Amino acid sequence: MGRDYLDFEVSIESTPTGQVARVTSSPAGTGGAPFALPFKPVELAQFMTAVGPPRVASRRLVPAESRVMDVKDYGRRLGDALFAGDVGRLFRQSLSTAKQQGSGLRVRLGLESSPDLEPIPWEYLYDSELGRFLTLSSQTPIVRSLEALDVPAPVQVVAPLRVLVMISSPSDLPQLAVAHEEELLRATTADLVSSGRLELVVLTQATLSDLQRALLDTFHVFHFVGHGGFDKGAAEGVLVLEREDGTSHRVGASRLGTLLHDANGMQLVVLNACEGARTSGRDAFSGVAQAVVRQGLPAVVAMQTEISDRAALVFSHEFYYFLTRGLPIDAAICEVRKAMATSDEASEWGTAVLVRSGSDQPFDVSALGAMAEPAPEGRLESLYAAAQSSLASAAPHTAVPILEQIAAERPDFADVTTLLEAVKVEIETTASDARARPEVAPDRGRPVDRKGADTAAWEREQQDRERALREDREKREQARRQREQADRDERRRAPRAASHGRLRPLRALKLAVWLVVLVAGFLAWRFLPTLVQRAEPLVDLACGSPSDSSAPRTSFVVGCAPVAPVIDGEFDDWRSVTTHPVTAVVYDRGGVRSGLAGSWKLLWDKDALYLHASVTDPQITPVRTSDPKSFWSGDGISFEFGPDPRALDRADRLRTGSDVHVLIGLVEDGDRRALAAINQASKGTFATGAAAPEIDVARRATADGYQLEARVPWSVLGLSIPPARGTVIGMNLNVSDAARPGELRTMLSSNPKRTREAQPHPRLWQTVLLGDGG
Repeated sequence: MGRDYLDFEVSIESTPTGQVARVTSSPAGTGGAPFALPFKPVELAQFMTAVGPPRVASRRLVPAESRVMDVKDYGRRLGDALFAGDVGRLFRQSLSTAKQQGSGLRVRLGLESSPDLEPIPWEYLYDSELGRFLTLSSQTPIVRSLEALDVPAPVQVVAPLRVLVMISSPSDLPQLAVAHEEELLRATTADLVSSGRLELVVLTQATLSDLQRALLDTFHVFHFVGHGGFDKGAAEGVLVLEREDGTSHRVGASRLGTLLHDANGMQLVVLNACEGARTSGRDAFSGVAQAVVRQGLPAVVAMQTEISDRAALVFSHEFYYFLTRGLPIDAAICEVRKAMATSDEASEWGTAVLVRSGSDQPFDVSALGAMAEPAPEGRLESLYAAAQSSLASAAPHTAVPILEQIAAERPDFADVTTLLEAVKVEIETTASDARARPEVAPDRGRPVDRKGADTAAWEREQQDRERALREDREKREQARRQREQADRDERRRAPRAASHGRLRPLRALKLAVWLVVLVAGFLAWRFLPTLVQRAEPLVDLACGSPSDSSAPRTSFVVGCAPVAPVIDGEFDDWRSVTTHPVTAVVYDRGGVRSGLAGSWKLLWDKDALYLHASVTDPQITPVRTSDPKSFWSGDGISFEFGPDPRALDRADRLRTGSDVHVLIGLVEDGDRRALAAINQASKGTFATGAAAPEIDVARRATADGYQLEARVPWSVLGLSIPPARGTVIGMNLNVSDAARPGELRTMLSSNPKRTREAQPHPRLWQTVLLGDGG
């Protein structure tokens, strides 16, 4: 599938009289013409806005057709300026020669003598006579050319093409959704990976030392997602990696080039500024790309602006697809641009910049050409699972571009069209509610409408509040008077009682016996469950024989239940069981409600896992019983569960068939008033599951919230054989608080690390020992 190219080499040089475009080599000869940049700085800024991600506010206000026309107009002005005079004549003649020979014409643009022109988006160059953008055709790719003394020979690739991925998000810079970026990259390339054409290896730590150790293995591509910049003092580009403590580590391009130059098989670097990673007005990666190529790496693909999730999905898949199909990298980039241009109304197809040295291709992938075509269905399933994961993590805005891409490729895939519309309506409804919500006047705390007028609703609310306070004061005063009267009556009776003399001995003995019985009953009620729980014969009978090995260190221990708790909403069975607080705020959208708190208790036996939760929540919001997908977004509790995760890496994802997410939502459904559902692990994330009637649940309202208890059979958790004493499991204990039905406000967890990004990585869960007593 290779394409032969003739080269049209043109450079722009600065002279005492101005800049000159010189054709240094072409099929038609050499020549030159004066060059003047056709943009003012403000126009260039408008150009970059027009081609940037559609999330940019100023761009959303402009109709798509107008944006495309703006890009074409800018591209035409840039093309007319470059292909003026002899340069344009030589270009036309070279095109004709290439066509006669059945070759393409590759425009190799040299800007080393005019670094001020590097930020110009040359990839949008439009030729008026051809009537098209040059880079949207594999016949006329544009490459930014650099000279390098040491260019390695092409690498023979034997399946798969190995890609080393680093996603860097230092704690002291604007945060990137690391797990989300990895999920998108894995989802969109799932078909290539499953077909054996591609292998992705994602570094768990984004440090320089981790990169150096990883490069001891053979990799063909280094794919970086994160922040870039330019160090004016050192006059070189930098990539922002992480130090061991998670803070930023600015690594100069020369140091990076030193590592990559010696890496076995390394031929290509991809530098991707995802949404939020743009750090300045100039091309954040230009200095890095140049330095790496000058040190001998054959090619770098660098993003000159941040790109949207939708564009990133198309770019990552199509780029690696066409590379593994055997296209030259120049042609592969052009095919990627065409795919991006036809998949969306945006103009982000020119974002990628190809920087190269030499004319040879970096890879020989002819061995991959005989492999079977990847099945597109697998990729769509992975993208759909990623969208569902975003929705389950209360991130509908993240799910929209994924669903849009699926709908663009396969409108009839699953329920993607219906789901996309529903998510958009939900986002718009949320935005409308936020806009309609009354503001609060800073002086009196009184809500005002957009014109500043007091609302009648606030007046009624104030009146209701004052009436409730007045009634409460009256009740307290009445109770005080009753207590005072009771005290007076007691004092009047005291002298009469004293006249009866001392209690008779028999009466005193009866009183002492009753006192002993009451004390013994209380002690039995208070401590007998604990004694029974520690009675070894009973524990052996309920939970099996003890393990011979010493107990490992875990986050907490769950005790055996010789007498299983009765799920009846009374909760007496739990009084002697250890309490585990659930206080870490791991999700907050709208502020933590005052007083919100939670705690858990756990027991187990050979039949089931038992749990009790006590939650302080001043406002109860039931879940939608008809929609298990909403269980995570209503009031309730949940826990992740899976086998011992201690041997896993931090980057390892959920284990299909082993890890589950159990949710118990509060419902208004007769006596039950709580319902359980289970989400199973699928393709590295939790897929939306269904109601689980096998889980017995009982709930009771309290003065300040609720309590509930549940019995979860081991079979529901995926265990066909009951666990033994000493078994370690992975688990997080969570409490959810909803702002309104279907909208999560706050999540508390026993595990401070249980964020949305950490949930799919069991190594970051807490560990639980199934022991004798906990």
